[in-house]
Amino acid sequence: MKYGLCASLENLELVERLGFDYIECAVSSIAAYGDEEFEKILTTLKAGALRVERVNVLFPQSIRLIGPGRDQKTIDAYLEKAFARVKALGGTLAVFGSGRSRAIPEDYAFRRGYAELVAVTKRIGEIAAGYGITIAIEPLNREESNCINSLKEGAMLQADASSDNVGLLADLYHMLRENEPIDNIIAVKDLSHTHIALLEGRGYPLVKTREVEDFFAVLKKTGYSGTMSIEGKTSDMEHDAAKALEVLRSIAG
Repeated sequence: MKYGLCASLENLELVERLGFDYIECAVSSIAAYGDEEFEKILTTLKAGALRVERVNVLFPQSIRLIGPGRDQKTIDAYLEKAFARVKALGGTLAVFGSGRSRAIPEDYAFRRGYAELVAVTKRIGEIAAGYGITIAIEPLNREESNCINSLKEGAMLQADASSDNVGLLADLYHMLRENEPIDNIIAVKDLSHTHIALLEGRGYPLVKTREVEDFFAVLKKTGYSGTMSIEGKTSDMEHDAAKALEVLRSIAG
């Protein structure tokens, strides 16, 4: 298993010093950098060993993917720029969460909104493939998204998008928020990526808990040995990230 930390690029040197295998950054922030600022970040990145192998927050809230505010040309142009930069940073997988962007409008028929979500997911995968990047659908809890709230729903979207370039992510925090059975991981089987945080305060996993140990046990049953990023909240990143990484590696054995 490879372990990463969700953090901004400004924390690149800290994340490398703490011993993580990679850093996971927000695509929306990467795309927003000016050209000169982005080149400086690339220079810093190339001077170290760490890479931005995974990225999240695929879309800014200003881009709508479903409903009357959707503009496919804007979506495509944004993705082309964003994925070009992600590739330059060493990224090979982008998490598709973006709960607000993918929300189905309240006055929309759900089937219509879902059909548009399938189409845009397929399109995201097509553009990403041109840059050697895989997409991982992220089921989110109901407070963050009004659709795709479980692994099984994520697997259905993945199947309907019908693309080898579109995968699925399991996030322990969202599963706990939704009281989703941990064995759903076994039901969907093939995962492309994982996120981890505790239910309480979305904190870093600083101690071994039953939920965290069960998460690892079920992943092991499926043969998963890919990547896991800590995506949580902390008031002391340096201390807590180091401790959490130690905990995760001790559980994995």
